[in-house]
Amino acid sequence: MEAGTPQLRLHTVLVFLMIVSCGWAHMAMVDPPSLRHKANPYTTAVDYDYLSPLSSSGSNYPCKGYQTDLGTPQGQSVANYSPGGSYKIRLEGSATHGGGSCQISLSFDGGKSFQVIKSFIGGCVHSQPGSDQTFDFTIPKGAPRGVALLAWSWFNNQGNREFYMNCAVVTIGSGRRRLMKRDELKVTTTKRAVGSQIFLANLSNGCSTLEGTDVEFPDPGSDVTRSGSSKTAAPKGNCGTVKVSGGAGSVGGGGAGGGAGAGSANCTYWRAQGYFCSRATSLEMVKNLRWVGLFVLGTLGFELWALC
Repeated sequence: MEAGTPQLRLHTVLVFLMIVSCGWAHMAMVDPPSLRHKANPYTTAVDYDYLSPLSSSGSNYPCKGYQTDLGTPQGQSVANYSPGGSYKIRLEGSATHGGGSCQISLSFDGGKSFQVIKSFIGGCVHSQPGSDQTFDFTIPKGAPRGVALLAWSWFNNQGNREFYMNCAVVTIGSGRRRLMKRDELKVTTTKRAVGSQIFLANLSNGCSTLEGTDVEFPDPGSDVTRSGSSKTAAPKGNCGTVKVSGGAGSVGGGGAGGGAGAGSANCTYWRAQGYFCSRATSLEMVKNLRWVGLFVLGTLGFELWALC
């Protein structure tokens, strides 16, 4: 092809587009494989734009809208975790945008609310392209058993103010819910009932992160890894206030994720997960013990009557 010919110009344009498209290849969670990702063995409708952030309007929050796959062939569980166990997520992609801050969260209500189980302030993702993009987390000992959504969310350090989020369907424990021990009731359940909600920003929700910084989450939860970054900064706007309680804390305002179970006053959600949610009051425990006692007495009475 001669210089300046239409064929050469077309070839140059195609090469340029390929280079640009590679630059736009951001990051995505591939282990556990996310909903609609090509690595997910249950995916039948592949999202070929998976490395892109969520819409700035928030229209496809959460999970790029794929949480609706739950209960369908595409929404089958891809990993099994045990309460108290330690695991890793793995990310892929080349455009690291200088790193940033990430959170790993769990949803037990189909994506209506997300409870943070790990926060990385700085160093997530690793800024050097080609780095090992694996990050560890622990499933809380008091996590409800059954199917859940595991979410990875990321606020990039450099570039446009964006919000990335991928979700995978996982199974916690054997899938059977359990009653909590008394000490767990006083400690774990109380924390969970007022626990951290996923941090939301850059979704036209009145909260945004600052370019060139690793965002400091208003309420990162109890399991936090810091990279030692000197360029951390709080978000700006209506991003919530921190109210520390029992070592966990709750977030109010526009920066917190909504949904059931967001506050200690709402025990309906936690009871539905198999917990005795009572805001750590002895009255609720007395009620529960009363019913247990009546059941035991009734059983013993029946046994005695049968013997007679």
